Amino acid sequence: MQKKLSKNFKKDLSENGYIVVKNLFEKSEVKHLLNSFEENIDYCNKITKNKRIQLSNIDQKYQYLKKQNNLLRSRSYDISKFHPSLFKLATKKQLLNIIKKLFGETFFLDYPQIRVDDIKNSYSLPLHQEIFGQMSSKILTLWLPLTNVSKKKGTLILVKKSHKLGPLKHKFFRIKGNNYHGVKKEIIKKYKIDYLNLNAGDGVIFDPYLIHGTGKNSTKKIRWTFVARYNAISGINYLKNKNSPLRIKQK
Repeated sequence: MQKKLSKNFKKDLSENGYIVVKNLFEKSEVKHLLNSFEENIDYCNKITKNKRIQLSNIDQKYQYLKKQNNLLRSRSYDISKFHPSLFKLATKKQLLNIIKKLFGETFFLDYPQIRVDDIKNSYSLPLHQEIFGQMSSKILTLWLPLTNVSKKKGTLILVKKSHKLGPLKHKFFRIKGNNYHGVKKEIIKKYKIDYLNLNAGDGVIFDPYLIHGTGKNSTKKIRWTFVARYNAISGINYLKNKNSPLRIKQK
């Protein structure tokens, strides 16, 4: 099955703007990633010196830390990006082979991360394109849920084939103290928004110009996802222009 899918990856990506690779990460790999984050939270909860309570799962531990010491929760999230387990799976042989076939050239990994979307949807991203803030204009983003996702659970939302529109005008704004950018609503309203139903470990690889965003999580459980970006060398202007910054600036 994998061999058959591989032959269609490049064609499907070009046509639809994204591909779905079923079971890209095994259950044991997903569990290992979540455990690495949970150990981080456990340590931070320990140093808060608050009254010990019994917390049975990673969701409860994360929410407790956020309530007791949100600054520490934020800092624990910052350092989570550098855990070895993330780099190990972002460079999984099967995954790198797929990216190599899609690019056909040298590429670089931008630091992977575990993304946390809590039940308050505090960090939901509006529909946008991925190009801003990246190293290369030729990037592929891997978005992989670590829990099952659906429209109700807050999945990845996207506009199929929208990458063919090329770069679009974005609006820049702040929500709850965070900076965001999104495609202007008058553009979005013309198109149908799709919601992907995925199991934990299913990977979505998409084009930098695909319009996508965060679906609202309507459950009482946190949505955990793994994100990594792969940058093709030919799209890195930093190597061609001495006046170019390393990352593509937001305009």
